[in-house]
Amino acid sequence: MSHALRTSALALASAVLSLGAIACHKGDKSASGKGEGSQSASVPTVQYNKAPCDWITRAEVEKVFGEPLVGDPVRVRSAENPVPQPDGRGCMYEMKQTSDIVKRTVAIEMELDDAGAIQAGFSGVPDIQAVFKDKESKGDSMVDGRWDYVSGVPGGLTMAREGRITAQIFAFGESDKGMALAGAIMDKIADQPFAEDPKDLTAPHSDPDPCSLISRAEAEAVLGPLKMAPFRSREGTALAHANGSSCSYFTGKHRVLVVTPTYSGGAMQFKMMAGVGNLVSSVLGGAKAPDTLDGKWDQITTSSTNTLVFLKGDQTVDFQFKSSSTDYNGAVKLAQVAAARL
Repeated sequence: MSHALRTSALALASAVLSLGAIACHKGDKSASGKGEGSQSASVPTVQYNKAPCDWITRAEVEKVFGEPLVGDPVRVRSAENPVPQPDGRGCMYEMKQTSDIVKRTVAIEMELDDAGAIQAGFSGVPDIQAVFKDKESKGDSMVDGRWDYVSGVPGGLTMAREGRITAQIFAFGESDKGMALAGAIMDKIADQPFAEDPKDLTAPHSDPDPCSLISRAEAEAVLGPLKMAPFRSREGTALAHANGSSCSYFTGKHRVLVVTPTYSGGAMQFKMMAGVGNLVSSVLGGAKAPDTLDGKWDQITTSSTNTLVFLKGDQTVDFQFKSSSTDYNGAVKLAQVAAARL
């Protein structure tokens, strides 16, 4: 697949997330001196993002690769476009060349709160199904003992997802080392939520509380045991925020169900999402047309990124279930609970 097509696919998937009021929030906390362990009475213990080359030391990378690097890791624009950039999203590691033609490099980019756009961009491309045949976990099963989803595209770009954390790896001719490095980085990330800013944990509370729609016991009946109480998070994300408009249900292995209610303007939002969802599905596939499954709602649909959305009057509730421990049917069961309380 060409770079242009791959970029367009990801952009279209992201458009659905944006129209569904799902915001993408990234932050590089490497220079702040803030680390794991911050806590507030209203949110769980959290951790923070790091600079791309700070997730793992050079010595640890060399141990994973089984050989030395030719120099220090270099921060780059992205895994797919490993051009040195001081504020880039990826990190590149170079090994000793064995030919005069091709450099031996591995570039990796960690997305800490992916609701499904990256997977949609990979899984909807015919080349992947024909050549790579992407692998997805079912229930408690894991791909290669770790991942929820693994796929790749021609040219050396691979993605591997565990819950909401996605690693994109560009390792032409060095795919085994790339996947081993992604696994080593995942081993160093605590199995707990992220927050964007320490100030988010002490934000004053306001109503309505999105976590009031589904109780812990009701969520656990579908998701299994939660590692912590449901917590408020930034809109459309699992990033902890004491006054967030979403509620996150964290079951471990970075699997999180994110529930986001919208209390007004939902009918127009639903119409826009359905329209763009149909456009995306024509490229990526996977979107379900709006229907009226039995429930306390007017319409229900899923986007190509597998966000379940139901409409009740002028209110909607979004369920980002792809990164959770349940499937579409489980999300519908919880939607029944939430709809009754709107």
